[in-house]
Amino acid sequence: MASRNPLPFLLAAALVPAAALGGLTAVARGRADQPPPPPTTITPVLPPALDAPLLSVRRAPTPLADDVREDTLFLAAAPLLSYPDGSSCVGLAADGRPLAGTNLSLAVIPASTLKVITTAVALDVLGPEYVFTTEVRGPAPAAGVVAGDLVLVGSGDPVLSEAWYATPTAARKRPPNTTTSMEALADAVVAAGVTSVTGRVVGDDGRYDEERYPAGWSADLRGTIDFPPISALTVNDTTSRNDTVGADPALNAASVLDQLLRQRGVSVGGEPSTSRGAGAAAGAPIAAVQSAPLATLVHELLSTSDNGAAELLVKEIGVAVAGQGTRPAGLQAITDRLLAWGVPLDGVSLTDGSGLSRDNQVTCGTLLAVLRRAPMGDVLGQGMAVAGEDGTTLAGQLESAGIEGVLRAKTGSLTGVKALAGYFPAGDQEVAFVLILNGPSATDYATAWAALADALLAAAATPSADALAVG
Repeated sequence: MASRNPLPFLLAAALVPAAALGGLTAVARGRADQPPPPPTTITPVLPPALDAPLLSVRRAPTPLADDVREDTLFLAAAPLLSYPDGSSCVGLAADGRPLAGTNLSLAVIPASTLKVITTAVALDVLGPEYVFTTEVRGPAPAAGVVAGDLVLVGSGDPVLSEAWYATPTAARKRPPNTTTSMEALADAVVAAGVTSVTGRVVGDDGRYDEERYPAGWSADLRGTIDFPPISALTVNDTTSRNDTVGADPALNAASVLDQLLRQRGVSVGGEPSTSRGAGAAAGAPIAAVQSAPLATLVHELLSTSDNGAAELLVKEIGVAVAGQGTRPAGLQAITDRLLAWGVPLDGVSLTDGSGLSRDNQVTCGTLLAVLRRAPMGDVLGQGMAVAGEDGTTLAGQLESAGIEGVLRAKTGSLTGVKALAGYFPAGDQEVAFVLILNGPSATDYATAWAALADALLAAAATPSADALAVG
C-alpha cells in the first residue's frame, strides 16, 4: 500500500498559529468601539519542543493529530471566546491542559455549576464507595413487642424515599433517578420480628445542625419543590403526595415510617414525634437500610441538579473533616481541599453547596481546574447529564448531531445567570469546558451554546492519529 504523505498536514499545523493570531486581531478590532472587558487571556496550547527535524516521524502521527485538533478547536472557538462581555467568562482545556479562555479570573455567579465543585470534593473526602446508613433503633423486641420508642436515625441520605416519589409529576419534573427505599427499611423492621411498638416512631436528625436553609437562599425559593428544607433525616424531600413541602423533615420522616409499619400490621402506641440525638440512647439497631454508593448518587445529584443533596453533602463533608455537620464547616473543608489541589481561588467565595445563593462567586479558571483533575470517564464526568437526555437538566438541550448523546455537562440557571460546565470527547482527546454568562449575555445563552457546539464539532472532525499514520 502506498504511504500517505504527512506534509500537507504538517504545513497546515504550522500555519494555524499565525491564522489564530490574525483571527483574534480581527475580533479585537470589531469590538474596539465597545467598553473594554476585564483582561482576556487566550492561550493556545503549543506542543513541547522536540530535538528532531520538523518532518521527523517522531512528530507524527499522534502528536501531530493532537496539535491539529487543538489548533482547530482554538480557531473554531473564536466566536465563543469573543461572546462573553465584562461580566461573563469561558474556558477550554484539552486532555487536562489549559487551551484558551476569556476572563478566566473574573469572579462570577456560578449558579448550579457550583455543584461540580461540591461533588468533586465530596468524592475526594468521602470516597466513591461511601454509603449513607439509616437506622431504626430501640429496645430489642421481646415476643415481637418493642417496649418503648422506635427511633429513626438520619444519616444525611439525600435520596431516602418511598417508591411513589420516583415518578415524575407536573410539579416534580426531575425526581430522583436513584433512591434508598423506605419500604425496604419498614420490611427490615418487620423481618427483625417487630409486631408491636408500645411507644412512638421518633425522628432523630441530630447528625447535622438545625439550619434548614442557607442564608443566601431567597425567601421565595424556600420550601418549594426544588428547594426543600435541609436535614440529616429527610424522606421524599419532605414532600407529600400532593407535592406540597413540609417544614419539619424529621417529623415527616417519622410519619412515613409510622404509616409504613402500620400498613404492615405493626401496631404503634403513640403518634410520630422528633427528638434530636435520641438515637444514641435508644438501644442497638433493629433494622437499617443503606444508600447506593456515592459514585452512583453523584449521577442523581448532577444530572437532576438536586439542591438538597448538594447541601447535605456539604454538611457530611463537615462531619468527615471537622466533626461538625454544619454548612460553614463543610464549606471551609471544601475551600481547604481546593487549595490543596492547587486550584486558583482568587475572588472565589462560597456560601452554599448547590449554587442557589447569588452570593457565591467562582471563576471559570477555578471550575476548569477542577474539571481538569479528572478525565470524562471518571465518576464526576459520568455523573453529569448527557445532552438531550430525558429526565435531566439537559432534556431537550444541545440536540444537534454529534453533540446529543455525547456531551456531558452540568447546567446552571438563575435570573440573569446561565452556565454550562463539562466534557466532550473530540477524537483521541477530551475537551473540558466552562461557560458562565452573567447579566445581559445570559439572555441569549443559546448563541453561546451553539458557538461552543460548533467549536467542539470542529475539533472532533479533525484527522485522527490513524488517519495521519503512514500506511
